[in-house]
Amino acid sequence: MKRKVRHTVTYIAFLSIGVFLFYLASLDITRGSLAIEAASAHFEVGRGLSTCDGEAKRVRIASVSPTLVSQPFTVTDAESHPILQGTLTAEPAELCLTPGAYTFQFEGYHEGDVVVLEGIDKSTILAEDMKRASIPGILFSALLGYLAIVSRGARWQLMLDPMGHSVNRWRLIHAVSFAYFANLFVPRSGELARCVAINQTDKVPVDRLLGTVISERVVDMLLLLSITTLAVITNLDAFSRLLAGRNPQPSAGAATGNPMLFALVGVAIAIGILIMVFRRSTFVNTAYNKVKALLSGVGEGLRSVLTMKKKRQFIFHTFFIWLMYFLSTWVIFKSIDATAAMPLNHALFIMVAGGFGMVIPAPGGIGSYHWMVKLGFIAIGLSGTLGFAVANVLWLTQNVMMIVVGGLGYLALMWFRVRNNRRTFENDEQR
Repeated sequence: MKRKVRHTVTYIAFLSIGVFLFYLASLDITRGSLAIEAASAHFEVGRGLSTCDGEAKRVRIASVSPTLVSQPFTVTDAESHPILQGTLTAEPAELCLTPGAYTFQFEGYHEGDVVVLEGIDKSTILAEDMKRASIPGILFSALLGYLAIVSRGARWQLMLDPMGHSVNRWRLIHAVSFAYFANLFVPRSGELARCVAINQTDKVPVDRLLGTVISERVVDMLLLLSITTLAVITNLDAFSRLLAGRNPQPSAGAATGNPMLFALVGVAIAIGILIMVFRRSTFVNTAYNKVKALLSGVGEGLRSVLTMKKKRQFIFHTFFIWLMYFLSTWVIFKSIDATAAMPLNHALFIMVAGGFGMVIPAPGGIGSYHWMVKLGFIAIGLSGTLGFAVANVLWLTQNVMMIVVGGLGYLALMWFRVRNNRRTFENDEQR
């Protein structure tokens, strides 16, 4: 009972962090900024910065180019009827507008002049950006993501064979699919889930299976560090902006403050909760025994890598997995007009930024993934709204794929287990 309570508290803690980060990522959408670099521009009012009298929402004229100071402006509604008139000033000014569509117009515009409005609703822009992703591109991205899962199952088989465990490749692939499915709901549970599944179907000891899984993770971590290093070297300016939470185009008003600080605070809170939940010595003793058995399995798993006869196949699958991860992201970029021309180094940078977001064990990476991808877009000088839209498309594509193949994988494993138990029962009856 106590273990269930601990797991529930942990799950709620990380889910709360994910929801909070999703809120941060969406904040610039519902209360965003608009840089007007023309004599007029359309905008929408939703939540605004705060509420004025009645249903009106507060919108701020945050900054104005010096050459536009004292120039008259007009705000018209969707039917082009004048709603507000005034004069642009050097100091921020506030407007009270009811939710809806408007047009902001001013006189005396010259090339290079900018007027920034804050409290703008970009939900329509977000929806349009998401709709621009082509269905064939989304399906192809899902296929590439599944090929990475297939390759993981094949690589796992290469690690088990030298240990004397002959397991059908498709059962391993189904187990890996089920692991991704489990991770969507309970973070970090998938690795144990796939090991337990194969233990039930093929009677392979769980500690040995966990050892091979951790050995896989060691290899993947080395490759991930190499990819991260490459992404940082080819995007030094963007990476420094990502860490600092700065926008290379402040006039567009994408990020305020230092969002990395929010993540650090969130992680610190989560760690504090976990320490409070797991502070009992009985847990420490149990954890010590589990770690000891696990390290033994890791040693055997690493030896299996060194002694396997098919090292080249293992290396091929390792690189293929990460290539599929990259291509599944790259295909989505290519399927959206606004990101179709994105260079490879920026695409790699976005993939690594999203990977950082997945470090926070929020269920399915919700919030943390969106937040980091959006910051990655801002760091390379693109719209945060576009980044959030692309993050939604990527997240939904891969998560729906994992739910489908994970559910099918679970059913396939359950069917094999039932069939195997039936055969065992029939053999026992014949004896």
